[in-house]
Amino acid sequence: MACIEKMLHTFGKDLGGGFDIGCHIETTLKNSALSPLATALGYKSLVDAFHGHAHNRLCQLSHLATYTKGLGIEDLGVCERAFSRSNGLGGATRHMSVFHRMQAIVRYFKDTDHLETYQNLSKPLPAPASRCLS
Repeated sequence: MACIEKMLHTFGKDLGGGFDIGCHIETTLKNSALSPLATALGYKSLVDAFHGHAHNRLCQLSHLATYTKGLGIEDLGVCERAFSRSNGLGGATRHMSVFHRMQAIVRYFKDTDHLETYQNLSKPLPAPASRCLS
C-alpha cells in the first residue's frame, strides 16, 4: 500500500499497477484508508500476463493487462524477467565481499541495459531487393 500511495502522489491520475495478485491487491486497497484517493485518481490494479492466465475468467476480464485499453502489448513482466536473468549472478557473487557483490550487480545491470536494451529498441531495415532492369 505504501508503494501505491507513493505512486499516486508522484504520478497522479489514471495510473495502473501490475502485480502477480493484482485482484487481491485491489480488494486490500478498497478496504484501506487509501481507497478514496485511489478511486478519485482512477487507479487500476492489474495482473501481469504470465500470472493472469491462471486466474479465473472474471478476474482476467477485470485485471488482465491484455484487456486494458492503452497498454498495447505490454505484459507487465519486465522486472520479473530482469531479475530472473540476474539469478546467474548468485554463484559468482556468493563469496564476494558486500562491496564487490554490489559492484558486480550494478555492473551486470548497466551492461545489460547498454548491450541489450538499447540495441533491441529498434531493428535494422532489411536490405532492398535487387531488381534486374533489362
